[in-house]
Amino acid sequence: MNEIFSIFNPDWWMDENNNALQIADAVLFLLLSMPVLYLFICALFSLGKYKNPYPPAKETHRFLVLFTVLRNGKEVIQSINHFLDTQLYPRNKYDIAVAATQLPEEDLVTLLQMPVNIVVPDKDQCTKVYAIQQVMERYSPAEYDMVIIFNSDNRIVPNALNLFNNAYYSGCDAIQAHRMTENLTTSIAVLNATSEEINNNIFRKAHTRMGFSSALIGSAMAFDFAIFHEIAPKLKGSDLSKAMETALLQQNIYTEYMEEVVCYSKKEESADGYEAQRIGWLRSQYSSTIFALKKLPITLLRGEWDYALKLFQWLMPSRFLLIALITLCAIGITLLDWSLSFKWYALLAVIAITFIMALPDGEVNKRFKHSLWALPILVFASIFSHITRFFQSSPKKRTKKQKKAEEKKNRKKD
Repeated sequence: MNEIFSIFNPDWWMDENNNALQIADAVLFLLLSMPVLYLFICALFSLGKYKNPYPPAKETHRFLVLFTVLRNGKEVIQSINHFLDTQLYPRNKYDIAVAATQLPEEDLVTLLQMPVNIVVPDKDQCTKVYAIQQVMERYSPAEYDMVIIFNSDNRIVPNALNLFNNAYYSGCDAIQAHRMTENLTTSIAVLNATSEEINNNIFRKAHTRMGFSSALIGSAMAFDFAIFHEIAPKLKGSDLSKAMETALLQQNIYTEYMEEVVCYSKKEESADGYEAQRIGWLRSQYSSTIFALKKLPITLLRGEWDYALKLFQWLMPSRFLLIALITLCAIGITLLDWSLSFKWYALLAVIAITFIMALPDGEVNKRFKHSLWALPILVFASIFSHITRFFQSSPKKRTKKQKKAEEKKNRKKD
């Protein structure tokens, strides 16, 4: 029993007759250097300007433009008005639908007066996936050529439908647009925007340049209508992007990334908001990690490289968490045996160079330098979100608690 607890004694790790420190150091370095190497290669492929490869289409296809809104009705009303006022595509070639969940009555009345189709899901509280499934039940597979999915706050460039139409005419069945942050008002928002732009360059721009599918981001996505109509009822979970990526890659459907189709959205402006967003993201991240561990060996044996790369990506820690883990390992190894620490600082330098290569151009990059002081806050929030999620009660328990609370409220009303 004493031998088991000896691992908590620093002298045990530093014992020359014991190779535990060297073995642990080598294993940790291998595990953390693999995602760094992958990110570095992607960052290299992301360098250079984007060139649109799709010529003008000879046909104008029909689009269903779908806005999903879970609470903020006024936000989606503004987004729809912006879309109708600015879009250059023929108006008779697209319709707008709204998945309206938990909207105030006054916002529903306003939407009813607009040229949109409103679908109110049969559940007051539902996921984005379920709301979209409810909308797709109202249409037949041949009613449109493509469906475009937006969040309630999304505002896309005026020529978006034209560019989607060109790509679809050339054979693209799944497209991810370039989502950018609109509200660069705080240092946290700027760092969030920088992180998303790095993800755009690495997991979308670089992936497509390497011949792999672009990662989806949950909105500003366009799909062949018949394919999406078939896939939608089978989607599971709360994370739309992961569910769609799995379904598309299992059918060997390639996802294109169109950098010039810019869609503006809003990011969390405070550390508290970022942490809450992270906890929601982690709920799907843990399940996708287990799924990837099960599926990756079989996918590699089958030679499904696009799908295998996606599964490997799901096994990687987030960028902020990766920085935190490498930093902690470097400090820990330095304290235990400084002669083993040089490679860890080299790895930190490589990941820093990787993110510098993947940094975006323009306004986000300019403001990023003035927001670096907030980086430790986001790194800490990333670590804390994992701890919070670990000690948090399961979704089933939370649902039961919510039901009991609702029952008590109803009893009081009666």
